[in-house]
Amino acid sequence: MEFFRARQADIVIAPIFGKSEVTMARLSCPHAGHGVIDPPLREDAFFLAFNLRDYEGHLWVDDRKVDCTISRRGNFTIYDYRRSWLADMKSAFDGLGFHIPRAALIAFEEDLGGCRIDTLDVAPGQDIEDDVVKRLIGACLPSLDVPNGASRLFQDHIAAILTFHLCTTYGNREIRTPARGGLAPWQKKRAIELLEADLAADLSLSCVAAACGLSQGYFTRAFRHSVGHPPYRWVLLKRLEKAKELLRTTEIPIAEIAYLCGFCDQAHLTRVFSTRMNTTPGQWRRVSR
Repeated sequence: MEFFRARQADIVIAPIFGKSEVTMARLSCPHAGHGVIDPPLREDAFFLAFNLRDYEGHLWVDDRKVDCTISRRGNFTIYDYRRSWLADMKSAFDGLGFHIPRAALIAFEEDLGGCRIDTLDVAPGQDIEDDVVKRLIGACLPSLDVPNGASRLFQDHIAAILTFHLCTTYGNREIRTPARGGLAPWQKKRAIELLEADLAADLSLSCVAAACGLSQGYFTRAFRHSVGHPPYRWVLLKRLEKAKELLRTTEIPIAEIAYLCGFCDQAHLTRVFSTRMNTTPGQWRRVSR
């Protein structure tokens, strides 16, 4: 936030994912000519900048100017923070920035056949078009309108898919396809017990995976193979079932039901409920009794 000069009034930096190891924020400025930003501190991490609008500017890497000036809407650029970066931001900009520490890549090395991911093999400033990343961003966009609307499981899920995809697509090329299979019966039972114990709790994916003795990436795939949904979606469906039960059998206000079931607020419950049930919670309550 400091090197983007967040103190300036025309810069908006809105953290969206702050609970997962991979963090995300929206970075936007409606005015052109922001100028040269302060260089970020060197660290063992990557930064993925996804454009929600066309962007134009100049870039220097390790004190050499990069031959690229335009990044298109729907594309992204990856920055390796072990190198020196400097940018002169010419146009207005709006996008999502993902901070990805090396630890997030290392966590997948076992799932990728023990292959070390030393770097992401993309040219500095390269404007990358990638349908998988584009779809993941599409899944994130609704959370932009709801403060703290993305649950820990959802954040972990998006972060895991994004990191795994970056490793397999832009990392080392000799990666073997990971074996596919479901959870052992005891692992499935343990995972469901943890997730069902308190549907309103904001459990991390790594916590549930560790309880099953698995890496986060393997657990996510195995859970989906065993129950038909990734963990965050399974929890969302369970929260919806609990909300329906409370709507049908109690007089608890809808806002309180949203809180009890792990939704951010009544508006969040209403949006999910309407998408799944084609009606609002209040309407469903009236006709289900």
